[in-house]
Amino acid sequence: MINDPETLTGVILNGAHGIYDVHTDDGVLRCTLRGKLKKAFAQAQSAKSVGKVRPRHDHVLLTTSRAERMERRDSSESPLPSRLSVGDYVKLRRLDATTGMIEEILPRQTALTRKDAGSTTKKVIQQTMLANLDQVVLVFATTQPEPHFGMLDRYLTICESAEIHPIICLNKVDLPHEERIEQEAVLYSSLGYTVIWTSTHTGEGIEQLRSLLKDHTSLFSGPSGVGKSSMVNTIESGMALRTGLVSDATGKGKHTTTGSQLYPLSGGGWLADSAGIRALVAWNIPPEDLGACFVEFRPYLGECLYSDCLHVEEEGCAIRQAVDDGVINERRYTSYVRIMSGEER
Repeated sequence: MINDPETLTGVILNGAHGIYDVHTDDGVLRCTLRGKLKKAFAQAQSAKSVGKVRPRHDHVLLTTSRAERMERRDSSESPLPSRLSVGDYVKLRRLDATTGMIEEILPRQTALTRKDAGSTTKKVIQQTMLANLDQVVLVFATTQPEPHFGMLDRYLTICESAEIHPIICLNKVDLPHEERIEQEAVLYSSLGYTVIWTSTHTGEGIEQLRSLLKDHTSLFSGPSGVGKSSMVNTIESGMALRTGLVSDATGKGKHTTTGSQLYPLSGGGWLADSAGIRALVAWNIPPEDLGACFVEFRPYLGECLYSDCLHVEEEGCAIRQAVDDGVINERRYTSYVRIMSGEER
């Protein structure tokens, strides 16, 4: 059987009101949904709104649960989405030189979602902000402002829970900084995290970062004032200024739209922009799942005296014993306790 030469595979760059810009090997096509697909979406959304669903998280989360994603990864099964989102891969039929018709949505690996504004305590509607994000660049400055490693720990737990690869980027390395910054970098490296040192003034680490972005869908996140805009512009000339990707002036980001967008990198890969990512730091991880989001805790999980141990005040806690023995870093454990108590926001 000969494949239809007008059938293409592409990725959704942006979309609104049923019209989507899709990047394909033949360029960007303005596409609409095939009638049968549109009807299927409407039926799926209607079915979701009927039941009463108790929300597990209040802000931003990545569907599905960690355990479910691991099971699907092992079984090579992934459910088809019931709504088209930026980052989704699709199959489409070209209609002419500039337009196409989306006929199929390919399975997702991850989905950044948040509770829709129309949700109630009895009926929760999830809005997908971004699909198939696979890594987050967590940008912190070595100084000006001083790095808050408790905040970095929270970002890392979110990435671990979502099974999205984090890259720790310590920027402004050209400026004098405290020795403790070096010590913290060694700690994170020993835990298996990728740590890179960068400077947009000297160019240090920029090529390394550029190579890490190649062929990935990446998102930059971090506190204000750390140089995210300058870094994006250095990696891809003028991109942050041209797109409004990140704004260090407010720390909340500037967006030309209220939704999400993918921007192609000239070296390969995609840079993701999502208005919803501002709420990422406020995402709540269930207490029973938090321990597994600290990679150094994992060898001791299940070894506590009590099966429902939360590793804070319980007797016979294997995690606390590992801290006392100097095997688990005490500062990292303090971050865990603060996140558990809701302090580290």
